[in-house]
Amino acid sequence: MKISDKADYALHAMMYVASLKGHHPATITEIARAENIPREYLAKILGELRKAGLLRPKRGRDGGYLPGKPRGKITFLDIVEAMDGPVEPSNCTKLESRRQWHKKGACPALNVFERIKRGIVRELDSVVIDDIPYEKFYKSFALKTGSR
Repeated sequence: MKISDKADYALHAMMYVASLKGHHPATITEIARAENIPREYLAKILGELRKAGLLRPKRGRDGGYLPGKPRGKITFLDIVEAMDGPVEPSNCTKLESRRQWHKKGACPALNVFERIKRGIVRELDSVVIDDIPYEKFYKSFALKTGSR
């Protein structure tokens, strides 16, 4: 299973924001540059993360984005589902399409796909943003670019 580009960008944006550890709010331009995400697309993603409560904006001259809750409480699952909705590795696992997907009304591999889904959800839910070794990836970037 591959997560969408949108969810991947959201994960990277959240990792960057969390890497600042509250020292300053991350601006859209700063995140876009650090993560190589198109700025306009990033603005939409950040809006969705804000609506999901994963980011909070700080307004004003030194404004930007801060984590919406403690870094140790933001899971990869929270971020992926904020972008893509519930994890569904197959049309078999989607309740609304179970009857429509197969002529006989049931997916013959439903149990297999449900087990896969539970595994993916469990793994994504077990990783929190605070588990990421930020310093290894972001410290040198901030020094090179002169980010705040």
